[in-house]
Order: sequence, then structure tokens, then C-alpha cells
Amino acid sequence: MNISLASEFPLWADYGPVEDAPAPVIGDPAMPLVSVVTPSLNQGRYLRATIESVLSQGYPNLEYIVIDGGSADESLGVLRDYAGEPRMRWLSGPDRGQSDAINKGWARCRGQILAWLNSDDTYLPGAIAGQVRELLSAPEAGAVYADAQYTDADGRPLTRLYGRPYSPAALLRLEIPAQPTVFLRRDLVSQIGPLSLVRRYSLDSDYWARAARVAPFRQAHALVATYRLHPDSKTVGQFAGFYREWLEVAESFFAEPGLPADLRAARGPVLADIYAAMANLEAGGGGRAADALRYLAYALHIGGPRPRMLKLPLALAERRLPLGLAARASELWGRLRRGGA
Repeated sequence: MNISLASEFPLWADYGPVEDAPAPVIGDPAMPLVSVVTPSLNQGRYLRATIESVLSQGYPNLEYIVIDGGSADESLGVLRDYAGEPRMRWLSGPDRGQSDAINKGWARCRGQILAWLNSDDTYLPGAIAGQVRELLSAPEAGAVYADAQYTDADGRPLTRLYGRPYSPAALLRLEIPAQPTVFLRRDLVSQIGPLSLVRRYSLDSDYWARAARVAPFRQAHALVATYRLHPDSKTVGQFAGFYREWLEVAESFFAEPGLPADLRAARGPVLADIYAAMANLEAGGGGRAADALRYLAYALHIGGPRPRMLKLPLALAERRLPLGLAARASELWGRLRRGGA
């Protein structure tokens, strides 16, 4: 296949026409072409590690596109170092945010399987080949996800983010999937269309919720990516934006006409789990204890006791005695809930 999404599918037409590009590198015609997009803005400190993690995969059919938002740091110098790499190309210029950058990249993709990898995350060895195998073994699945490793700003391992068994409810209550582990079929992306430009914080959760209406996700039992936590990442310090959008995504899903009765009945527990997650985040060192207790009370009101609430006392205790108990408890719970091998 040598046709971009923007050239083939009406939902992607607003991101076309796209420039001509060299034919993709195909080392094994029996395997699908995988297209990976990295959106980036002033992430030069981490960008080379991200790029190298993609290009060193060893997967035979790879198309890699970096969309830079007009960085003012060393990013362009890093990108120019890859001018002779036939599997990779890049663009730099103003965009309308992360979603727009990913859409620009995906619109240019010609692969049968698509992914995006943020410019501060990395793939672990064999990630692409493993996720492709999982998708090929499950023709009913529209996407595959797996485990990710949290790291600090310098790449040192923190806790492991275990994938849980798939269900739309698990997806909505933010248990799955870890974004850098997700690979999607081209057919699914063509039906869903571009990522929402309205979502700044939960663009991935919003997209997964839209995808869940079309096809299920498959869980892979493997560690395939790292997820870097650092002071400039949205995940670390911008709680309020996430809260608002998490709730909007869930409410939008439950308002969909024709939703099965079992899913409609899950609204209260799902929203309770989201509020419990909000409480746990506020209970951590960067939040407000009063807000944590307020969110907990609301979660109990709408959904009753939830397992996620057990983390709150540990998180509050760590304000005075930072032993990492809350993170260890989350990792243990994830391992127990992971299911399978």
C-alpha cells in the first residue's frame, strides 16, 4: 500500500493533500507496513532517544514521521542528523497542538498499522514486531495494547504500568490502555477519523472511547514501551485539565444512543472510579488533601466503595513519609489484575 490516509479516506480529507514522499521501505512483503508518528515541540532533550528507539526496532517494514511544532530548542538539529534515513521523514512548523500534530502525521501514513509515540517516550526492543504479531493473531481486534514502564526524567525505571483485561468500562475508568503501547489498524483509524482538537489532556482517552464503539482492543502480555514522567509533562502537573476532560469523555460515551443496557448501567461505577483517580492524584504531593477528600466523598456517593479508593490513605501518608508505598501498591494491584500469562 502506498496511499496516504488523507488521499484515501473522506474523514481525513481536511488534512490533505499531502506532499509526495518516497516509497516506503519494505523488507518483508509478507508483513504489514507499520507507520509511527512522533509529535514534538521543544523536546530536544529526549527526542533522539525516542527516534533511536523506533529506528532500532529491526522491524522490516517501517515508516516513521516526526511532526515538529516549530521548536526553538535543539530539536531541529537532532532531526537533521537523520536526513539520510530512508525510513524517516519530518516536518516542522506551527500547529494547533498535539492532536493536530498527530493528525498531520497520520494523514501522511501509508501503513496498515498505525501508532504514535510521544517525543519523551520510547519503544523497548521488539515492541513493533510483538504488537504486530498480536494484531495479526486477532483479526477481530481493532487495536492492541500492553504494559509500559514509567521512568523518571533521566530514564531511570519507576513503577510498571500493567495492562488489564479489555472492556469498554475498563477503558473509560482509565485502567487501560497505556498510550505508547497502542497500535491500531488502518481500517479503524479510517473509520474514526482524526483526533479531536478540543482535547488537550485526554486526547488519547477520547480516541480510545471512539474506537471502542467500532472494534475491541486486544491485550498483549508484554512490556513494550517507556512512559517518561518529568516536570514539563502534562501528566505530572496539570491535574485540573485532565479531570475535566476525563469526565467529559465518559459522559459523552454514556450519552451515545443505542448503548447496551449493561454498559449504561456501568455509568455510576465508572464515574466513581474516575473521581477516585482524581482523589488519589490530589492526595499525592502536588495536590490538595481537601480536594482529595472531596472527590472521594463524591465517588462514594455515586458508586459506593471502589478498590481504587484503597490507594488514598497511602498517598496521604506519603505526604509526611515518602516511602513509595502508593506506587508499589498500584503496581502490585496492576500485576494481580493483569490476567493471563
